[in-house]
Amino acid sequence: MARFTRTIKNAAVAVAIASAALLLSPAAASAHTLGDAARSSGGCGWASGSYTTLDSRPIRRWSGGGWNGAQTGTVYLLWSNTYQENCVVTLKSHAHGTSTLTTAILYLYNPPEGDAYTDRGDYGHYAAVSRSAAGRCVRFHGSIDTTDGSTSQGTRTTWGNCG
Repeated sequence: MARFTRTIKNAAVAVAIASAALLLSPAAASAHTLGDAARSSGGCGWASGSYTTLDSRPIRRWSGGGWNGAQTGTVYLLWSNTYQENCVVTLKSHAHGTSTLTTAILYLYNPPEGDAYTDRGDYGHYAAVSRSAAGRCVRFHGSIDTTDGSTSQGTRTTWGNCG
């Protein structure tokens, strides 16, 4: 009986050590990068991983009468020649890993206005949206709600990257 109890105790200790190691292990350095967002089915969905960064804007808090406060992330406009799609990725740098409202918007030119495609939710790392955009001009926008409840944003208001 003593041997059986010792075996159970040893097994329990091994499970506890393994659990602690798993909980304390840092995530892989590339776990939530722009490339991961481009390849992820929850991101751009470009399994090939091949894309070009066309433009980016810092996502900043409102300060001193403009969006020029602390940077909380970056919004990227990407292009995949393989899929003939644009993708907008809002990648968090502030509170990365903490779920807060995060938005990515891709606007496709469709006179007289534009069609807006949005990914908006409580995300810990990024929001991303992609659409077929060959031959169309685009704009983009990203926003992040911070842990203190303020909103930060970055945007390109002009149409560009046509074709």
